[in-house]
Formats: sequence, structure tokens, C-alpha cells
Amino acid sequence: MEYIIEAANVVKNKSTLLHTNLLVKDSKIHYMKESSFANSRSMRMDISSYVLTPGHVMLVDNLEQMPFPQFKQFITENYLKKGCTTLLSLITVHREKELLQTLKRARTFLLNSPIDYYFAVRLPFHKLTPSFVRQCRRYKISAIFLQMDDTTELSSVPWGWIKDALYQFPVTFLPCWQNISPSKKNKKKKEWKLIMKEEKLTHATECPEQGSPLDLDLLMKIGIYPSKGDLRVGGELDYNLYLSPEGHIIETIENLDYDSHIPEVTVQKGTVIKAGDEVLFRPGFGKECTVTIPGHFLLSEKI
Repeated sequence: MEYIIEAANVVKNKSTLLHTNLLVKDSKIHYMKESSFANSRSMRMDISSYVLTPGHVMLVDNLEQMPFPQFKQFITENYLKKGCTTLLSLITVHREKELLQTLKRARTFLLNSPIDYYFAVRLPFHKLTPSFVRQCRRYKISAIFLQMDDTTELSSVPWGWIKDALYQFPVTFLPCWQNISPSKKNKKKKEWKLIMKEEKLTHATECPEQGSPLDLDLLMKIGIYPSKGDLRVGGELDYNLYLSPEGHIIETIENLDYDSHIPEVTVQKGTVIKAGDEVLFRPGFGKECTVTIPGHFLLSEKI
């Protein structure tokens, strides 16, 4: 099917508003341009009264096996209704030998997922080893969340060996601070940033919240962008439509808090999965996605 999305107010990088027109073919963006497709006879859809954003990628933490009705309600209420079109499923292991079995179990939990998903892993800081990193590289897990507290010695890990284990697959490290006072946390964060910078390791300084859209910088680090979280020529048609502030065309997005607002329409792979209060749940339509090269589109100075 071919059609044109006209007068789109597209949010780029959460800060820029691009006024453009999109030609859609076979549920993918075939072409984008500011001027109209005047000579095309394709069906047209004017969305000038909306703001268009990429489908959100959201974190789901330690998803457990549950009966299908409960799973459907959980995903619908916490993700689909918020405009999520891709999950980053975080699994927790306590030692290296648990990784494969935990990953297999997590895959089983998501067999009925209506949207695509990636995997990330959480591990106690003191269990981080070059061998564990190599296992993550083997299974294409590009984000490691590290559990830390006020007794954690950040310099106790052989970071040089960790870096060597990341050859051609630069995993992103995210600190998960637990049971730590604000003052000590600030001190630890400064130390964390210094070590990560000195070792030139891709990292974040905080863990993202479950059920909130992951920001573009993190998506780029992990390697999910540009496959997800972006509207681009050749990309899948995953997007959200939000009503413009005051119901008219806007020139800026300063008043649009689309992270917390509920989209009017959500489209995944060209199919409408949310329209108003109605949500379409398609069991098993989602597939596991893997990252090829993490951070490939990330500027080196932003690591």
C-alpha cells in the first residue's frame, strides 16, 4: 500500500521540529521532503494538527512469567497506551553461568509480545569480569546495568581487561545506585565518570526509569538507534501522533511534554495499534531484535 502523510510536524532529537511530507510504501518510509508530492495520485493523510514522534523505546524491568490475560493488561496499560513500539527488556543475573538460562527464560516470557524487543542485563558490580562481557558480546547484549551501593569500589574491576573484551562490540555500562546517600552518590558518580572517561568506555550516569521513553543519546549508545527511535527514509513506520498544543500548528515544541502525555494514535510497522482509547494487542507480532554495532552513530566525544 502506498500513501502520503502530509504536513507532518516531526520531532527530531526531542528538540527540533521538522515540517515535512512522507511517502509511505509497504509500511516503510520511502521518501521525505518539505515540498508536497504534487504529482502523486496516492491517497493523502493530512496530520497538520498533530505532532509526530518516533515510536517510543521503553525499559521493562525483570518481566516475569504470568498468565496471558495479566500479561496483556500489563503491556497494554504500561506500554502500548503510552506509545511504546519497542521494549528494552532488562534481565537480572547474579553470576556469569546464569546468563544463558535466564536469557532463554526471558525469551519465553516474551513469546506473546505484540511489539519488538531487545535484551539488556543487570549484574552485581563485583561480578563483572572480562568473561562475562564476552558472553554479552556473544549474545548481542549491548547494555550492562551494574548494581552498586556505598561500599562499591569502582577501581576494583580490571577495566583495562574489560575494555579488551569489548573488541568490535562496545557495550554500554549503566550504574544502578542502591542504598546510597545523596552525598556519597554524587561522589561515586564523579569517580564513575572519571574512570569511564579515562578508559574510554561507553556509559551512562543513571539508570533509565521503567516505562518511560529512552532518550536518543542512550539509544545511540546501546545501538538501538537508528533501527528504532527514529523516523528515516528506509525505516519502519513506527510513530505516535500527539495533539498540538491548543490544537493548532506549532513552530516550537517547548510546550509539548510528549514523554508524559498520551498519544492519540500509535502506529507500529504501518499498523495502527492505538487510536484514542482503543488499543490493538497482537500476540506474538513482536520479534527479538539484536544490535549489530553499538554506538556506531554516536560521536566519539559524546561517549
